[in-house]
Amino acid sequence: MPNTKVVKVFYCCSDSAQDEKMRQKLEEHLSTLERQGVINNWHKGMISPGKEWESEIDTNLKKADIILVLISSEFTASDYHWDVLAKQAMEQHRAKTSRVITILLRPVDNYWKVAFPKVKVLPEGGRPITEWKPYDKAFANIATGIREVAEELTDSTFLIKKLLRSLRAIIDVAKHVLKAFISVGTVILSYLFRPSRYRRRNRVSNIPVKLVIFFVVGGIFISFIYQKLNILDISLLVPKPTVNSTKSVNPTGWIWIGMVNKTSDSLSVGQKLVLQPLNPKQFPSIEPPVIPSPGTIVTVKHEVNLIKEKSLSGKTIVKLKKGEKLVILKVEPFSKVAKNSPYIKLKAQVRKCNSTCNK
Repeated sequence: MPNTKVVKVFYCCSDSAQDEKMRQKLEEHLSTLERQGVINNWHKGMISPGKEWESEIDTNLKKADIILVLISSEFTASDYHWDVLAKQAMEQHRAKTSRVITILLRPVDNYWKVAFPKVKVLPEGGRPITEWKPYDKAFANIATGIREVAEELTDSTFLIKKLLRSLRAIIDVAKHVLKAFISVGTVILSYLFRPSRYRRRNRVSNIPVKLVIFFVVGGIFISFIYQKLNILDISLLVPKPTVNSTKSVNPTGWIWIGMVNKTSDSLSVGQKLVLQPLNPKQFPSIEPPVIPSPGTIVTVKHEVNLIKEKSLSGKTIVKLKKGEKLVILKVEPFSKVAKNSPYIKLKAQVRKCNSTCNK
């Protein structure tokens, strides 16, 4: 494989100790690729003490060539991993700046596939690692799949080589099946056409039987070849469609969350929102009435519009009702209330909560 560059691999794993243990095991199986200079791994455990962990994760995620998303119930239950990291990973995947590969650690509801449409799933067949015995077979299968993707990213002739390998395998399979078909057909035909008084007297009645047997054997042969073609991924011959974004199950947009005193140029998580502004419509729209951090779940305090874009002219997606749960994706200042006002308005990008939100 032409070593044109080192492929940067980013592990997107939940904070669960069980998931982290499986991530370490996967890293062991990928150590050969790292030693060969094919890949370079990064995970959150490599953040130096004193560094801002969210900033470090975001920086390395955006630099990644391959993003390994380790799927488990802990991952789908984490709002930060599900609504922030997974979303950013898929944006990079659709922009073709990174390649997302999902690693199925343990059995989990198939709802996770909604967030990762048309993404490569490992181990092969979508069987979770915990359903393989021993687990090393699953990790070896995953390592092979990741090596293949790394080769595709670094070798411009990869697709041609893969196609040639597939064709050679098909030819070999076809040769063996054809030999077996000829051998079986020869035996059957020699038996059917063997001279006998009884067969001569009943030659007319034997002809349909011969045809049925011949077509049955031929059908088995064709079916076998067709299955092999599917297994060997002949879809390489057909141009692959680009990955299109799918409609999100839970709407994402922007809302007013309230105002803060304009005391500095930066916003502080936990800073209280103004509770008694002059205009009642500018009351905090979320509970608790403080600046939330990304991944925080808040409650709608009174009816507010969910806007598609951050701008004033943004289109309303839906009206959020009192009591609905939202996941905060980001918070940004928008504008001052008035020219000489000490207050500044805040907008937050949010997503309506799904069934994985914490109660």
